[in-house]
Amino acid sequence: MGGMDDEPLSGERGQACGTCRFWKRAAGGDPRAGWGQCRRMPPTLPEMSDEKLVHVGVWPHTDVADWCGEWEGT
Repeated sequence: MGGMDDEPLSGERGQACGTCRFWKRAAGGDPRAGWGQCRRMPPTLPEMSDEKLVHVGVWPHTDVADWCGEWEGT
């Protein structure tokens, strides 16, 4: 009782991806879709066994209303 699970981590305080300084709205497409990239950490490189393929970094894709424990305001 009275633990961290009792309080929401987002919502009232607006601490969601869409209000985080590390979040970037997806370029192109419908701006109402609400998708973007979390730029909190460097991109990851997917494992590939084919040396002929181009390696491209990938940032996590999140929805404007998603949240995590790393939120920082702008």
